[in-house]
Amino acid sequence: MQDKPSEFDLIERYLRPLARDPNAFSLKDDAAILDVPKGKQLVVSKDLLIAGSHFFADDDPKLIAQKAVRTNVSDLISKGAKPYRYSLGLAFANAPSHAFMEAFGEGLRDDQDKYGWSLIGGDTTKSPSDYMISITAYGLCDAGRMVTRAGGTVGDSLYVSGPLGDSALGLCARQKPELFTTLSAPDRGALDEAYLLPQPPFGLEEVITDCAAASMDISDGLFSDLAHLCRASEVSAEIDQQAIPLSAAARNAIAAEPSLLEIALKGGDDYQCLMAISNAKTDAFEGRCADKGLTVSKIGVLTKQTGPLFRLTNGGEHLESKLDGFTHF
Repeated sequence: MQDKPSEFDLIERYLRPLARDPNAFSLKDDAAILDVPKGKQLVVSKDLLIAGSHFFADDDPKLIAQKAVRTNVSDLISKGAKPYRYSLGLAFANAPSHAFMEAFGEGLRDDQDKYGWSLIGGDTTKSPSDYMISITAYGLCDAGRMVTRAGGTVGDSLYVSGPLGDSALGLCARQKPELFTTLSAPDRGALDEAYLLPQPPFGLEEVITDCAAASMDISDGLFSDLAHLCRASEVSAEIDQQAIPLSAAARNAIAAEPSLLEIALKGGDDYQCLMAISNAKTDAFEGRCADKGLTVSKIGVLTKQTGPLFRLTNGGEHLESKLDGFTHF
């Protein structure tokens, strides 16, 4: 067996076994059929990951595949949709090895089992430079019940899922290790793992459907994505910095190097959810999240749009800060 598969061998050996839906025709056709069950609607999202920007080319291929999946799953969750099917685009500057594809395929297979969806098609091609992964994700939600960014109203409470900032700090630790020299090995490992393998709040989609007025995933940093929600809902917000959930590892890193707080809050790559919940539903929302073992934190409230999109406070004291986040350009 040659060290590197041909394009058709790559599809036959590593991708075709992932096409479990008969309407994918075992990836032997140019298209697939998507059946939408009665009473459901299709929710579509797409993310493109590029080596050197979203992951390191020498990362574990299994984790690269899983990160590509999970960046899309978080979008679906935030809309109140369950993962259903996905298509995959791969571009390589040089043909990948069998060992790479074996690990990459394992990552896709494991997350297919975790999230209950399957591959229905895609494309492979040669890239002039970088290694790229493109996933188009298809989710199902109850008809007419997809939760958008635009439903927030004045007085709604703002919640986020999970701790924020670990992934951004994990990336920073790889790029600027001198800032983390006093951090313990377990804490450094926790931050690195958060960057390599996001943990979107799977299961939260049902609660979002029933309780959230507006919702979106946090991928470009809390401040940047909150601004998107405020613009869409035509509101402002007030956020209490002390209420923003940080892991023990993140707190320890920030205690040793205070400049890391800004990176944690603005860096992105969290793949958690930001949600506006009406006061009439906050108790039900928190109770259902607790029943599912999902961690959510109230970080602020939506206010009337009178000036800046949002204000950051620290225990009631207004903080002067450049409230931005990651941008692609």
